Amino acid sequence: MESTRGQAQAQADWGPTDWHSAWRTLYWSCAVLLACNLFLWVWDYNFAFTVGLNSASHAFTLHYRTLFWGELLSVGIFAGLWFGWLVRTGLPLDREEIPPAEEVRRIAVLWSIIGATSLSLYIEASFWPNWDGAWHQTMVRDTALTPTHIPMFYFFFPLSVVLALGAYLYGRFRIPAVYAPEKGFPWSFFLLISAAVLEFVQVAFNEWGHSLWLSEEFFSVPFHWPFVAYGWLASGMFAVWGETIIRLFQIEKSARRTEEMPVEHTTAAAGGR
Repeated sequence: MESTRGQAQAQADWGPTDWHSAWRTLYWSCAVLLACNLFLWVWDYNFAFTVGLNSASHAFTLHYRTLFWGELLSVGIFAGLWFGWLVRTGLPLDREEIPPAEEVRRIAVLWSIIGATSLSLYIEASFWPNWDGAWHQTMVRDTALTPTHIPMFYFFFPLSVVLALGAYLYGRFRIPAVYAPEKGFPWSFFLLISAAVLEFVQVAFNEWGHSLWLSEEFFSVPFHWPFVAYGWLASGMFAVWGETIIRLFQIEKSARRTEEMPVEHTTAAAGGR
């Protein structure tokens, strides 16, 4: 996700899907997500049983309430800066003529953002729920801000919403052949964003259920059922890949037609002589 000048330079030096052009977005973003997950895992491993059992203690406030606010602030600042950059740099691109190689590069970048979103959704819906379920089956729940809830509910859940929305903004401003406003809001992103938002909203419903209905952590309780709907809605990410793959076929078809045109003209001219 570079500036327009940087994109032109990249096109001169590298192919549209080379590491320096597009795929570095995937590897760097996934590396950052895994680093964040490792940090939170080590944090819980060190402090969950030593200071995380009593939410009224000063040590809990120092190690976990501080972590809670730090997560929300960091995700909020990242969302504001990234969304602002996508819109500010995207508005001048609305009417530009996009070379085929550049459009291929942008599609690869979009796939990279979707890949990072997929990893975030996987972390929030597999790794942390397993730890959270084990924690609440054995520990007393004295607050919604438990050591396992804070990384899962207040970092990865909102981060997945931010990544899904950012992926749409990237496609909206940089791949108009697929996501231009006149084409309407795509069902693919509607499903993907709905999945991330549903998972985020489900947090409140889940905590209400555990606080007033059933404190034990059984995976089959009714207020866990919406998590299944989230899984189905998240399949919208495959629709994003599908519709951009179709666009890649169209670009390839157009490029072949352009390559064949001079040959046809030459043959016709020779026949005329």
